[in-house]
Amino acid sequence: MERDPVIAERILSDMSDGVMTINCEGRIITFNRSAAGILGITREEVLGRSFAELFLQAEENDDFNQTVLDAIYEASASHNRVVPFTRHGITVTLALTTTFLKDDEEADGQQGVIVVFSDITELQDLQQAEARLTDELKSKHRELQQAYLKTEQSNEQLQAALKKVQVIRIAATAFSILLFLGIGLYVWNRTPAVFKAPAVAAAKPGAAVFVPVTPQPVSSGIALTGKLMPLQMVNLTSPISGKVERVLVRYGDVVTAGQPLLTMDTSEARIKYREAQAAYIKAHNNFSQMEGWDAGSEMARAHRSLAKAKLALENQKKTLDESERLFKKGIIPATEYESAKTQYSNQQMDYQGALEELKAAQDKGNAESRKVSRFELENAEARMNQLERDLAAATVVAPVAGIVMKPPASGQSKDGRIVERSASFQQGELLLAIGDLSGFSVYAKLDEVDVTKVKLGQQVRISGDAFPGEQLSGSIQSISPHAEEGDAGKAAPSFGVRIVVEQVPPELKKRIMVGMTAHLEIIVYQKADALMVPIAAVHEENGTRYVLRRKGATAADPSEKVVVSTGYTTQDAVEITAGLKDGDLIELPGASSNGNRP
Repeated sequence: MERDPVIAERILSDMSDGVMTINCEGRIITFNRSAAGILGITREEVLGRSFAELFLQAEENDDFNQTVLDAIYEASASHNRVVPFTRHGITVTLALTTTFLKDDEEADGQQGVIVVFSDITELQDLQQAEARLTDELKSKHRELQQAYLKTEQSNEQLQAALKKVQVIRIAATAFSILLFLGIGLYVWNRTPAVFKAPAVAAAKPGAAVFVPVTPQPVSSGIALTGKLMPLQMVNLTSPISGKVERVLVRYGDVVTAGQPLLTMDTSEARIKYREAQAAYIKAHNNFSQMEGWDAGSEMARAHRSLAKAKLALENQKKTLDESERLFKKGIIPATEYESAKTQYSNQQMDYQGALEELKAAQDKGNAESRKVSRFELENAEARMNQLERDLAAATVVAPVAGIVMKPPASGQSKDGRIVERSASFQQGELLLAIGDLSGFSVYAKLDEVDVTKVKLGQQVRISGDAFPGEQLSGSIQSISPHAEEGDAGKAAPSFGVRIVVEQVPPELKKRIMVGMTAHLEIIVYQKADALMVPIAAVHEENGTRYVLRRKGATAADPSEKVVVSTGYTTQDAVEITAGLKDGDLIELPGASSNGNRP
Protein backbone atom coordinates (compact mmCIF):
# COMPACT_ATOMS: atom_id res chain seq x y z
CA MET A 1 0.00 0.00 0.00
CA GLU A 2 1.10 3.57 -0.68
CA ARG A 3 0.49 4.65 2.92
CA ASP A 4 2.74 1.91 4.41
CA PRO A 5 5.93 4.00 4.21
CA VAL A 6 4.13 6.95 5.81
CA ILE A 7 2.80 4.77 8.65
CA ALA A 8 6.22 3.24 9.19
CA GLU A 9 7.76 6.71 9.26
CA ARG A 10 5.24 7.89 11.88
CA ILE A 11 5.77 4.76 13.98
CA LEU A 12 9.52 5.35 13.98
CA SER A 13 9.00 9.03 14.80
CA ASP A 14 6.71 8.31 17.77
CA MET A 15 8.80 5.51 19.31
CA SER A 16 10.43 6.29 22.66
CA ASP A 17 13.38 4.02 21.76
CA GLY A 18 16.04 5.21 19.41
CA VAL A 19 16.22 3.42 16.04
CA MET A 20 19.16 3.64 13.63
CA THR A 21 19.52 1.67 10.39
CA ILE A 22 22.84 1.25 8.54
CA ASN A 23 22.89 -0.02 4.96
CA CYS A 24 25.41 -2.38 3.51
CA GLU A 25 27.59 0.55 2.46
CA GLY A 26 27.93 1.68 6.07
CA ARG A 27 25.71 4.74 5.67
CA ILE A 28 22.94 5.66 8.09
CA ILE A 29 19.60 5.59 6.32
CA THR A 30 17.19 5.69 9.29
CA PHE A 31 17.56 7.80 12.43
CA ASN A 32 14.37 8.62 14.35
CA ARG A 33 13.69 11.59 16.66
CA SER A 34 14.23 9.55 19.89
CA ALA A 35 17.65 8.45 18.62
CA ALA A 36 18.59 12.09 18.07
CA GLY A 37 17.44 13.03 21.57
CA ILE A 38 19.24 10.11 23.28
CA LEU A 39 22.56 10.42 21.41
CA GLY A 40 22.50 14.23 21.27
CA ILE A 41 22.89 14.36 17.45
CA THR A 42 20.40 15.92 15.06
CA ARG A 43 18.94 13.88 12.20
CA GLU A 44 20.42 16.32 9.69
CA GLU A 45 23.92 15.57 11.00
CA VAL A 46 23.45 11.81 10.68
CA LEU A 47 21.25 10.81 7.71
CA GLY A 48 23.19 9.78 4.67
CA ARG A 49 26.58 9.96 6.36
CA SER A 50 28.99 7.12 7.10
CA PHE A 51 28.70 5.38 10.47
CA ALA A 52 32.48 5.12 10.67
CA GLU A 53 32.87 8.85 10.04
CA LEU A 54 30.43 9.79 12.76
CA PHE A 55 31.07 7.24 15.49
CA LEU A 56 34.28 5.22 15.14
CA GLN A 57 36.56 8.23 15.75
CA ALA A 58 35.18 8.62 19.31
CA GLU A 59 37.33 6.20 21.35
CA GLU A 60 35.18 6.71 24.48
CA ASN A 61 32.30 4.95 22.65
CA ASP A 62 34.25 1.78 21.74
CA ASP A 63 31.69 -0.49 23.44
CA PHE A 64 28.85 1.06 21.44
CA ASN A 65 30.78 0.82 18.17
CA GLN A 66 31.92 -2.74 18.82
CA THR A 67 28.35 -3.91 19.40
CA VAL A 68 27.30 -2.50 16.01
CA LEU A 69 30.32 -4.08 14.31
CA ASP A 70 29.60 -7.44 15.96
CA ALA A 71 26.19 -7.41 14.30
CA ILE A 72 27.96 -7.18 10.97
CA TYR A 73 30.61 -9.81 11.68
CA GLU A 74 28.18 -12.25 13.34
CA ALA A 75 25.22 -11.97 11.02
CA SER A 76 23.45 -14.99 12.46
CA ALA A 77 22.92 -13.57 15.93
CA SER A 78 21.31 -10.60 17.62
CA HIS A 79 23.27 -8.75 20.29
CA ASN A 80 21.83 -7.28 23.49
CA ARG A 81 24.22 -5.26 25.58
CA VAL A 82 24.33 -2.41 28.08
CA VAL A 83 26.97 0.11 27.01
CA PRO A 84 27.94 3.69 27.88
CA PHE A 85 27.73 6.46 25.30
CA THR A 86 29.40 9.87 25.59
CA ARG A 87 28.53 12.95 23.56
CA HIS A 88 29.50 16.56 24.31
CA GLY A 89 30.97 15.48 27.66
CA ILE A 90 27.73 13.83 28.85
CA THR A 91 27.69 10.05 29.37
CA VAL A 92 24.50 8.01 29.33
CA THR A 93 23.87 4.27 29.70
CA LEU A 94 22.16 2.55 26.77
CA ALA A 95 20.34 -0.78 26.52
CA LEU A 96 21.45 -1.69 22.97
CA THR A 97 20.05 -4.32 20.59
CA THR A 98 21.64 -4.89 17.15
CA THR A 99 20.31 -7.14 14.38
CA PHE A 100 21.75 -7.91 10.94
CA LEU A 101 19.11 -7.54 8.21
CA LYS A 102 19.12 -9.82 5.16
CA ASP A 103 17.42 -9.56 1.81
CA ASP A 104 14.41 -11.87 1.62
CA GLU A 105 15.02 -12.65 -2.05
CA GLU A 106 18.57 -13.84 -1.64
CA ALA A 107 19.73 -16.17 1.10
CA ASP A 108 23.04 -14.45 1.45
CA GLY A 109 21.88 -11.00 0.48
CA GLN A 110 22.94 -8.20 2.81
CA GLN A 111 20.60 -5.33 3.44
CA GLY A 112 22.07 -3.67 6.56
CA VAL A 113 22.05 -3.46 10.35
CA ILE A 114 19.27 -2.15 12.57
CA VAL A 115 20.25 -0.71 15.96
CA VAL A 116 17.59 -0.19 18.62
CA PHE A 117 18.56 1.48 21.93
CA SER A 118 17.02 3.18 24.96
CA ASP A 119 18.41 5.42 27.73
CA ILE A 120 18.47 3.47 31.02
CA THR A 121 20.72 5.89 32.90
CA GLU A 122 18.08 6.73 35.53
CA LEU A 123 17.12 3.06 35.94
CA GLN A 124 20.75 2.10 36.47
CA ASP A 125 21.21 4.94 38.98
CA LEU A 126 18.13 3.73 40.87
CA GLN A 127 19.48 0.18 40.94
CA GLN A 128 22.84 1.39 42.23
CA ALA A 129 21.11 3.56 44.84
CA GLU A 130 19.00 0.58 45.90
CA ALA A 131 22.15 -1.55 46.25
CA ARG A 132 23.87 1.15 48.31
CA LEU A 133 20.78 1.50 50.51
CA THR A 134 20.70 -2.27 51.04
CA ASP A 135 24.38 -2.24 52.07
CA GLU A 136 23.75 0.66 54.44
CA LEU A 137 20.77 -1.12 56.00
CA LYS A 138 22.89 -4.22 56.53
CA SER A 139 25.64 -2.12 58.09
CA LYS A 140 23.16 -0.32 60.41
CA HIS A 141 21.67 -3.68 61.37
CA ARG A 142 25.12 -4.96 62.36
CA GLU A 143 25.75 -1.77 64.37
CA LEU A 144 22.43 -2.18 66.18
CA GLN A 145 23.30 -5.77 67.03
CA GLN A 146 26.70 -4.71 68.39
CA ALA A 147 25.10 -1.85 70.36
CA TYR A 148 22.59 -4.28 71.85
CA LEU A 149 25.38 -6.64 72.92
CA LYS A 150 27.30 -3.74 74.47
CA THR A 151 24.17 -2.62 76.31
CA GLU A 152 23.70 -6.10 77.74
CA GLN A 153 27.33 -6.15 78.88
CA SER A 154 26.94 -2.67 80.43
CA ASN A 155 23.83 -3.85 82.31
CA GLU A 156 25.75 -6.77 83.76
CA GLN A 157 28.61 -4.47 84.81
CA LEU A 158 26.08 -2.04 86.32
CA GLN A 159 24.48 -4.81 88.39
CA ALA A 160 27.92 -5.82 89.70
CA ALA A 161 28.76 -2.18 90.47
CA LEU A 162 25.46 -1.72 92.36
CA LYS A 163 26.27 -4.71 94.53
CA LYS A 164 29.69 -3.22 95.32
CA VAL A 165 28.08 0.16 96.09
CA GLN A 166 25.68 -1.54 98.52
CA VAL A 167 28.60 -3.18 100.33
CA ILE A 168 30.46 0.14 100.45
CA ARG A 169 27.40 1.94 101.83
CA ILE A 170 27.07 -0.60 104.63
CA ALA A 171 30.76 -0.25 105.45
CA ALA A 172 30.51 3.57 105.35
CA THR A 173 27.52 3.51 107.70
CA ALA A 174 29.40 1.37 110.18
CA PHE A 175 32.43 3.64 109.91
CA SER A 176 30.28 6.76 110.48
CA ILE A 177 28.76 5.23 113.62
CA LEU A 178 32.20 4.36 114.98
CA LEU A 179 33.47 7.84 114.06
CA PHE A 180 30.65 9.60 115.93
CA LEU A 181 31.17 7.36 118.94
CA GLY A 182 34.86 8.25 118.93
CA ILE A 183 34.08 11.97 118.65
CA GLY A 184 31.59 11.69 121.50
CA LEU A 185 34.15 10.01 123.73
CA TYR A 186 36.71 12.62 122.79
CA VAL A 187 34.36 15.51 123.60
CA TRP A 188 33.30 13.81 126.83
CA ASN A 189 36.92 13.49 127.94
CA ARG A 190 37.85 17.08 126.99
CA THR A 191 38.85 19.18 129.96
CA PRO A 192 37.39 22.69 129.63
CA ALA A 193 38.04 25.53 132.02
CA VAL A 194 37.07 24.10 135.39
CA PHE A 195 36.04 26.29 138.28
CA LYS A 196 38.64 26.11 141.01
CA ALA A 197 36.79 26.67 144.22
CA PRO A 198 38.82 28.27 146.95
CA ALA A 199 39.76 26.06 149.85
CA VAL A 200 37.03 26.06 152.49
CA ALA A 201 37.68 25.28 156.05
CA ALA A 202 35.81 22.26 157.41
CA ALA A 203 32.54 23.42 158.90
CA LYS A 204 30.92 22.05 161.93
CA PRO A 205 27.99 19.73 161.45
CA GLY A 206 24.84 21.76 160.83
CA ALA A 207 26.76 24.99 159.98
CA ALA A 208 26.35 26.80 156.65
CA VAL A 209 29.13 26.36 154.01
CA PHE A 210 30.31 29.55 152.28
CA VAL A 211 32.89 30.00 149.56
CA PRO A 212 34.56 33.28 148.56
CA VAL A 213 34.21 34.74 145.06
CA THR A 214 37.64 35.32 143.50
CA PRO A 215 38.68 36.34 139.96
CA GLN A 216 40.41 33.64 137.87
CA PRO A 217 41.33 33.15 134.21
CA VAL A 218 38.93 31.15 132.05
CA SER A 219 39.04 30.09 128.43
CA SER A 220 37.39 27.57 126.11
CA GLY A 221 38.15 26.37 122.64
CA ILE A 222 37.17 24.01 119.83
CA ALA A 223 39.65 21.28 118.96
CA LEU A 224 40.20 20.40 115.28
CA THR A 225 42.77 18.60 113.16
CA GLY A 226 44.13 19.55 109.74
CA LYS A 227 47.29 19.65 107.62
CA LEU A 228 49.83 22.40 107.24
CA MET A 229 49.76 23.88 103.74
CA PRO A 230 51.49 26.88 102.14
CA LEU A 231 50.13 30.32 102.89
CA GLN A 232 48.99 30.74 99.28
CA MET A 233 48.74 28.33 96.33
CA VAL A 234 49.18 29.42 92.71
CA ASN A 235 47.93 26.78 90.27
CA LEU A 236 49.60 26.45 86.85
CA THR A 237 47.62 25.04 83.92
CA SER A 238 48.71 23.58 80.60
CA PRO A 239 48.92 26.35 77.96
CA ILE A 240 48.25 23.88 75.10
CA SER A 241 46.97 20.35 74.57
CA GLY A 242 49.84 17.91 74.17
CA LYS A 243 52.58 15.96 75.89
CA VAL A 244 55.18 17.17 78.37
CA GLU A 245 58.49 17.45 76.56
CA ARG A 246 60.83 18.23 79.50
CA VAL A 247 60.43 18.60 83.26
CA LEU A 248 63.00 21.00 84.71
CA VAL A 249 62.10 20.80 88.44
CA ARG A 250 61.02 18.25 91.04
CA TYR A 251 58.31 18.36 93.65
CA GLY A 252 59.59 20.15 96.71
CA ASP A 253 62.07 22.35 94.82
CA VAL A 254 62.15 25.99 95.84
CA VAL A 255 61.92 28.20 92.76
CA THR A 256 62.08 31.90 92.01
CA ALA A 257 59.62 33.99 90.02
CA GLY A 258 60.15 33.56 86.27
CA GLN A 259 62.11 30.30 86.58
CA PRO A 260 61.26 27.73 83.82
CA LEU A 261 59.48 24.68 85.22
CA LEU A 262 58.66 22.53 82.16
CA THR A 263 58.19 22.68 78.40
CA MET A 264 55.31 21.24 76.36
CA ASP A 265 55.61 19.39 73.04
CA THR A 266 54.25 21.81 70.42
CA SER A 267 53.86 19.35 67.50
CA GLU A 268 50.08 19.10 67.79
CA ALA A 269 49.74 22.79 68.58
CA ARG A 270 51.74 23.74 65.48
CA ILE A 271 49.45 21.60 63.31
CA LYS A 272 46.46 23.43 64.76
CA TYR A 273 48.23 26.75 64.19
CA ARG A 274 48.88 25.93 60.53
CA GLU A 275 45.25 24.84 60.15
CA ALA A 276 44.19 28.15 61.71
CA GLN A 277 46.46 30.01 59.29
CA ALA A 278 44.92 28.16 56.34
CA ALA A 279 41.43 28.92 57.62
CA TYR A 280 42.39 32.59 57.99
CA ILE A 281 43.69 32.72 54.41
CA LYS A 282 40.50 31.11 53.10
CA ALA A 283 38.33 33.46 55.14
CA HIS A 284 40.37 36.45 53.91
CA ASN A 285 40.01 35.35 50.28
CA ASN A 286 36.30 34.77 50.74
CA PHE A 287 35.91 38.20 52.35
CA SER A 288 37.81 39.85 49.48
CA GLN A 289 35.65 37.99 46.98
CA MET A 290 32.47 39.07 48.73
CA GLU A 291 33.63 42.69 48.83
CA GLY A 292 34.09 42.67 45.03
CA TRP A 293 31.21 40.33 44.34
CA ASP A 294 29.38 42.44 41.76
CA ALA A 295 32.47 42.50 39.54
CA GLY A 296 33.46 38.93 40.27
CA SER A 297 33.70 35.88 38.02
CA GLU A 298 30.50 34.24 39.25
CA MET A 299 28.38 37.30 38.47
CA ALA A 300 30.06 37.62 35.06
CA ARG A 301 29.38 33.95 34.34
CA ALA A 302 25.72 34.38 35.33
CA HIS A 303 25.38 37.40 33.01
CA ARG A 304 26.98 35.46 30.12
CA SER A 305 24.65 32.51 30.68
CA LEU A 306 21.67 34.86 30.62
CA ALA A 307 22.85 36.54 27.42
CA LYS A 308 23.37 33.17 25.70
CA ALA A 309 19.96 31.92 26.83
CA LYS A 310 18.32 35.12 25.58
CA LEU A 311 20.04 34.87 22.18
CA ALA A 312 19.11 31.21 21.84
CA LEU A 313 15.51 32.01 22.75
CA GLU A 314 15.34 34.71 20.10
CA ASN A 315 16.78 32.37 17.47
CA GLN A 316 14.40 29.62 18.45
CA LYS A 317 11.51 32.07 18.22
CA LYS A 318 12.50 32.83 14.62
CA THR A 319 12.70 29.11 13.89
CA LEU A 320 9.26 28.56 15.42
CA ASP A 321 7.78 31.39 13.38
CA GLU A 322 9.29 29.96 10.19
CA SER A 323 8.08 26.46 11.02
CA GLU A 324 4.59 27.77 11.66
CA ARG A 325 4.56 29.55 8.28
CA LEU A 326 5.78 26.43 6.46
CA PHE A 327 3.33 24.20 8.33
CA LYS A 328 0.39 26.38 7.38
CA LYS A 329 1.45 26.12 3.75
CA GLY A 330 1.72 22.33 4.06
CA ILE A 331 5.44 22.27 3.33
CA ILE A 332 6.48 20.57 6.62
CA PRO A 333 4.62 17.94 8.66
CA ALA A 334 2.90 18.68 11.96
CA THR A 335 5.51 16.70 13.84
CA GLU A 336 8.26 19.06 12.78
CA TYR A 337 6.13 22.05 13.75
CA GLU A 338 5.37 20.47 17.16
CA SER A 339 9.07 19.77 17.60
CA ALA A 340 9.84 23.46 16.96
CA LYS A 341 7.24 24.49 19.56
CA THR A 342 8.70 22.03 22.07
CA GLN A 343 12.22 23.34 21.49
CA TYR A 344 10.97 26.90 21.90
CA SER A 345 9.31 25.96 25.24
CA ASN A 346 12.53 24.30 26.38
CA GLN A 347 14.50 27.38 25.40
CA GLN A 348 12.05 29.55 27.39
CA MET A 349 12.71 27.38 30.46
CA ASP A 350 16.46 27.68 29.88
CA TYR A 351 16.10 31.45 29.75
CA GLN A 352 14.04 31.46 32.96
CA GLY A 353 16.64 29.26 34.60
CA ALA A 354 19.39 31.69 33.59
CA LEU A 355 17.38 34.54 35.11
CA GLU A 356 17.02 32.61 38.38
CA GLU A 357 20.73 31.77 38.42
CA LEU A 358 21.56 35.47 38.02
CA LYS A 359 19.19 36.32 40.88
CA ALA A 360 20.75 33.61 43.08
CA ALA A 361 24.25 34.91 42.30
CA GLN A 362 23.17 38.45 43.23
CA ASP A 363 21.61 37.21 46.49
CA LYS A 364 24.81 35.33 47.30
CA GLY A 365 26.69 38.62 47.45
CA ASN A 366 24.14 40.61 49.49
CA ALA A 367 24.88 42.60 52.64
CA GLU A 368 24.10 39.71 54.99
CA SER A 369 26.51 37.39 53.20
CA ARG A 370 29.21 40.04 53.35
CA LYS A 371 28.61 40.46 57.06
CA VAL A 372 28.93 36.69 57.57
CA SER A 373 32.21 36.63 55.62
CA ARG A 374 33.56 39.48 57.78
CA PHE A 375 32.60 37.62 60.99
CA GLU A 376 34.26 34.45 59.70
CA LEU A 377 37.42 36.41 58.94
CA GLU A 378 37.47 37.99 62.41
CA ASN A 379 36.90 34.61 64.09
CA ALA A 380 39.65 32.97 62.05
CA GLU A 381 42.06 35.79 62.89
CA ALA A 382 41.23 35.59 66.61
CA ARG A 383 41.77 31.82 66.70
CA MET A 384 45.07 32.12 64.82
CA ASN A 385 46.31 34.80 67.23
CA GLN A 386 45.25 32.75 70.26
CA LEU A 387 47.12 29.68 69.00
CA GLU A 388 50.15 31.86 68.35
CA ARG A 389 50.04 33.05 71.96
CA ASP A 390 49.63 29.46 73.16
CA LEU A 391 52.73 28.40 71.25
CA ALA A 392 54.70 31.27 72.78
CA ALA A 393 53.63 30.04 76.26
CA ALA A 394 54.74 26.42 75.67
CA THR A 395 57.46 26.91 78.32
CA VAL A 396 55.75 27.11 81.72
CA VAL A 397 57.47 29.44 84.21
CA ALA A 398 56.88 30.12 87.89
CA PRO A 399 54.72 33.24 88.31
CA VAL A 400 55.84 33.65 91.95
CA ALA A 401 58.57 32.36 94.22
CA GLY A 402 57.79 29.30 96.34
CA ILE A 403 57.86 25.53 96.51
CA VAL A 404 56.83 23.21 93.66
CA MET A 405 53.85 21.05 94.64
CA LYS A 406 51.21 18.79 93.16
CA PRO A 407 48.06 20.64 92.18
CA PRO A 408 44.90 20.07 94.20
CA ALA A 409 42.69 17.11 93.30
CA SER A 410 40.08 17.68 90.62
CA GLY A 411 37.06 15.71 89.43
CA GLN A 412 36.93 12.09 90.58
CA SER A 413 40.65 11.92 91.32
CA LYS A 414 41.70 11.94 94.96
CA ASP A 415 45.20 13.19 94.10
CA GLY A 416 46.53 15.59 91.54
CA ARG A 417 48.20 14.12 88.44
CA ILE A 418 51.95 13.61 88.43
CA VAL A 419 53.79 15.67 85.83
CA GLU A 420 56.35 13.59 83.99
CA ARG A 421 57.89 13.39 80.54
CA SER A 422 55.49 12.27 77.75
CA ALA A 423 52.44 12.67 80.00
CA SER A 424 49.50 14.11 78.05
CA PHE A 425 47.51 17.09 79.29
CA GLN A 426 44.58 18.99 77.85
CA GLN A 427 44.70 22.76 77.55
CA GLY A 428 43.67 24.30 80.88
CA GLU A 429 44.35 21.12 82.88
CA LEU A 430 46.27 21.57 86.15
CA LEU A 431 50.00 20.89 85.91
CA LEU A 432 51.73 22.17 89.04
CA ALA A 433 51.18 24.44 92.00
CA ILE A 434 53.57 26.96 93.56
CA GLY A 435 53.22 27.27 97.32
CA ASP A 436 54.14 30.43 99.27
CA LEU A 437 56.16 29.31 102.32
CA SER A 438 56.45 32.71 103.97
CA GLY A 439 53.65 31.39 106.18
CA PHE A 440 51.25 28.47 106.48
CA SER A 441 47.55 27.79 106.22
CA VAL A 442 45.35 25.02 107.59
CA TYR A 443 41.97 23.90 106.27
CA ALA A 444 39.58 22.19 108.69
CA LYS A 445 35.86 21.48 109.03
CA LEU A 446 33.44 22.58 111.77
CA ASP A 447 30.10 20.98 112.52
CA GLU A 448 26.88 22.99 112.42
CA VAL A 449 26.95 23.56 116.21
CA ASP A 450 30.51 24.82 116.53
CA VAL A 451 30.44 27.02 113.42
CA THR A 452 28.07 29.42 115.21
CA LYS A 453 30.75 30.02 117.87
CA VAL A 454 33.51 31.21 115.56
CA LYS A 455 34.05 34.41 113.59
CA LEU A 456 36.60 35.93 111.25
CA GLY A 457 39.83 37.03 112.88
CA GLN A 458 39.40 34.71 115.89
CA GLN A 459 42.67 33.49 117.37
CA VAL A 460 43.77 29.89 116.88
CA ARG A 461 46.50 27.93 118.68
CA ILE A 462 48.35 25.46 116.45
CA SER A 463 50.54 22.60 117.65
CA GLY A 464 51.88 19.48 116.01
CA ASP A 465 53.32 16.05 116.75
CA ALA A 466 56.35 16.88 114.59
CA PHE A 467 57.24 19.97 116.66
CA PRO A 468 56.27 19.12 120.28
CA GLY A 469 56.41 21.88 122.83
CA GLU A 470 56.12 24.56 120.14
CA GLN A 471 53.00 26.52 119.32
CA LEU A 472 52.00 28.72 116.38
CA SER A 473 49.51 31.54 116.51
CA GLY A 474 47.03 31.95 113.69
CA SER A 475 43.67 33.48 112.93
CA ILE A 476 40.55 32.52 111.01
CA GLN A 477 40.69 34.00 107.52
CA SER A 478 37.53 32.54 105.96
CA ILE A 479 34.46 30.54 106.92
CA SER A 480 32.43 28.68 104.30
CA PRO A 481 28.98 30.29 103.91
CA HIS A 482 27.34 26.98 103.01
CA ALA A 483 27.45 23.44 104.34
CA GLU A 484 29.40 20.64 102.74
CA GLU A 485 27.20 17.54 102.70
CA GLY A 486 28.69 14.26 103.80
CA ASP A 487 28.81 11.17 101.58
CA ALA A 488 25.32 10.29 100.31
CA GLY A 489 23.88 12.66 102.92
CA LYS A 490 24.68 10.26 105.80
CA ALA A 491 27.24 12.43 107.57
CA ALA A 492 26.34 15.60 109.46
CA PRO A 493 26.78 18.85 107.50
CA SER A 494 30.13 20.56 108.01
CA PHE A 495 31.52 24.02 107.22
CA GLY A 496 35.02 24.65 105.92
CA VAL A 497 37.24 27.08 107.80
CA ARG A 498 40.70 28.34 106.74
CA ILE A 499 43.26 29.39 109.33
CA VAL A 500 46.40 31.33 108.34
CA VAL A 501 49.72 31.68 110.13
CA GLU A 502 51.40 34.69 108.60
CA GLN A 503 54.58 34.64 110.69
CA VAL A 504 56.67 31.63 111.70
CA PRO A 505 59.89 31.89 113.75
CA PRO A 506 62.92 31.13 111.54
CA GLU A 507 64.20 28.33 113.80
CA LEU A 508 60.75 26.68 113.77
CA LYS A 509 60.26 27.11 110.02
CA LYS A 510 63.18 24.72 109.43
CA ARG A 511 61.34 21.96 111.31
CA ILE A 512 57.93 22.46 109.73
CA MET A 513 57.14 20.88 106.39
CA VAL A 514 54.11 21.02 104.14
CA GLY A 515 51.64 18.23 104.85
CA MET A 516 52.43 17.80 108.56
CA THR A 517 49.49 17.20 110.91
CA ALA A 518 48.32 20.30 112.78
CA HIS A 519 46.22 20.28 115.97
CA LEU A 520 44.04 23.36 116.18
CA GLU A 521 42.36 25.00 119.14
CA ILE A 522 40.04 27.83 118.21
CA ILE A 523 39.65 30.12 121.24
CA VAL A 524 35.94 30.87 121.41
CA TYR A 525 36.05 32.51 124.88
CA GLN A 526 38.85 33.92 127.03
CA LYS A 527 38.89 36.15 130.12
CA ALA A 528 41.69 36.73 132.62
CA ASP A 529 39.62 37.86 135.66
CA ALA A 530 36.27 36.11 135.41
CA LEU A 531 34.22 35.73 138.64
CA MET A 532 33.42 32.01 138.49
CA VAL A 533 31.11 30.32 141.02
CA PRO A 534 29.84 26.75 141.26
CA ILE A 535 26.75 26.11 139.14
CA ALA A 536 24.97 24.75 142.23
CA ALA A 537 25.30 28.15 143.97
CA VAL A 538 23.07 29.87 141.37
CA HIS A 539 19.30 29.57 141.87
CA GLU A 540 16.43 30.63 139.66
CA GLU A 541 13.01 31.88 140.67
CA ASN A 542 10.36 33.23 138.27
CA GLY A 543 13.00 33.64 135.57
CA THR A 544 15.36 35.60 137.83
CA ARG A 545 18.72 34.19 138.87
CA TYR A 546 20.17 34.84 142.32
CA VAL A 547 22.75 33.61 144.84
CA LEU A 548 22.78 33.57 148.68
CA ARG A 549 25.43 35.97 149.92
CA ARG A 550 26.50 36.47 153.57
CA LYS A 551 25.65 39.97 154.75
CA GLY A 552 28.55 40.44 157.17
CA ALA A 553 31.98 39.08 157.84
CA THR A 554 31.15 36.81 160.80
CA ALA A 555 29.64 33.37 160.77
CA ALA A 556 26.64 34.64 162.73
CA ASP A 557 25.61 37.03 159.98
CA PRO A 558 22.59 35.82 157.95
CA SER A 559 22.46 35.26 154.15
CA GLU A 560 20.58 37.42 151.68
CA LYS A 561 19.32 36.98 148.13
CA VAL A 562 21.38 38.79 145.52
CA VAL A 563 20.14 38.99 141.91
CA VAL A 564 23.00 38.20 139.50
CA SER A 565 23.67 38.16 135.77
CA THR A 566 25.50 35.13 134.37
CA GLY A 567 27.89 34.76 131.46
CA TYR A 568 30.02 31.92 130.16
CA THR A 569 29.24 28.47 131.58
CA THR A 570 31.50 25.44 131.91
CA GLN A 571 30.62 21.92 133.05
CA ASP A 572 30.68 22.82 136.79
CA ALA A 573 30.93 26.62 137.03
CA VAL A 574 29.29 29.76 135.71
CA GLU A 575 30.61 33.30 135.27
CA ILE A 576 28.91 36.10 137.26
CA THR A 577 28.96 39.28 135.21
CA ALA A 578 26.91 41.48 137.60
CA GLY A 579 25.71 41.32 141.24
CA LEU A 580 28.87 40.07 142.98
CA LYS A 581 32.36 41.36 143.56
CA ASP A 582 35.72 39.96 144.56
CA GLY A 583 35.72 38.67 148.14
CA ASP A 584 31.94 38.08 148.54
CA LEU A 585 31.01 34.88 150.41
CA ILE A 586 28.25 32.84 148.80
CA GLU A 587 26.40 29.90 150.29
CA LEU A 588 26.39 26.49 148.67
CA PRO A 589 23.07 24.58 148.57
CA GLY A 590 22.32 21.77 150.99
CA ALA A 591 24.01 23.49 154.06
CA SER A 592 22.04 24.18 157.26
CA SER A 593 21.97 27.88 158.17
CA ASN A 594 19.91 27.75 161.43
CA GLY A 595 17.25 30.05 160.17
CA ASN A 596 19.59 32.52 158.53
CA ARG A 597 18.27 31.82 154.96
CA PRO A 598 15.56 34.11 153.79
